[in-house]
Amino acid sequence: MKVLILLCLVAAAVAAPAEEVKYAPIPYSFNYNAETEDGGSSARQEAGDGAGKVQGSYTVTDLEGHSRTVEYVADELGFRANVRSNEPGTANINPASITVESSADDGGIAEVYSAAVAAAAATYSASASVGPKPAAAARPAQSRPAARTGTRYVLVSNSS
Repeated sequence: MKVLILLCLVAAAVAAPAEEVKYAPIPYSFNYNAETEDGGSSARQEAGDGAGKVQGSYTVTDLEGHSRTVEYVADELGFRANVRSNEPGTANINPASITVESSADDGGIAEVYSAAVAAAAATYSASASVGPKPAAAARPAQSRPAARTGTRYVLVSNSS
């Protein structure tokens, strides 16, 4: 009987979960600046406090002199970014938690976007009111930007 009790105590001790080891947050930072084969460049810098707050920026410039700089912060308030660009076809339109500052000719994109947002807001507020529903707002005509030639860069983030 004593052996059985001893074996039960040993089994209980072995089966008990071990305490999880907690490590102190480890801050980090890195940066790079690289020239591309076609005459453009790419640069990035980032720093994290090890506890979840990350801030950084990246810049991409093509051989035609078009550039995009993205400055970002990710913390307990979410992800926020400021985008500065002189790329053709970009406009000062601020979706979600992103601020876009463009010095390029937007080809009328900002007006079309503003008109679409205003029409959507009017339709939403009209549908939320009591009474008969008004006819749908006419969609503004969209103009296509002129065809562009040259190298285009696509930025892909592979964060997990």
